[in-house]
Amino acid sequence: MSGFAPRRVQPRVMLPGLSIERSDDEAGVVLVLSGELDTATAPELDERLAEIMATSSGRVLLDLQDLKFVDSAGVTVLIKAKNESEASGRELVLRRPTAQVHDVFAILGLVEWLTFEGVG
Repeated sequence: MSGFAPRRVQPRVMLPGLSIERSDDEAGVVLVLSGELDTATAPELDERLAEIMATSSGRVLLDLQDLKFVDSAGVTVLIKAKNESEASGRELVLRRPTAQVHDVFAILGLVEWLTFEGVG
C-alpha cells in the first residue's frame, strides 16, 4: 500500500463553452478544463480557483489538453491564480496546453513566468 489517500473526484461544472472537472490527488488539486475560457466562462474558473486557494494546500494543476480557446479574460484569471499561488507558497502548473493556447501565452511573454508540464 502506497500510503496515499484515494483520489476524490467532484462533480463536473458545465458552463456553455467550458467544463471544469476537479479531482484531488496526493500532490494537491487537479482541474481539467475543456472548451473555451473566455469572458463568459472566466468568472466561474476564478471562483473555483479562489475556493481552492482558500481551502486546499499543495500544488494546483490545470489540465488544458481539451481547452480550445483562451482570451484576455481567461489569461487574467490565470495570472491572478499564479500570483495567489506564489503568495501562499504553492505551485500553479499548466499541463498539456494545446498549441493554440500555448501560443497565446508565448505572444504575451508569459511562457517563462508560468510553469508548464507536457508542452509538446
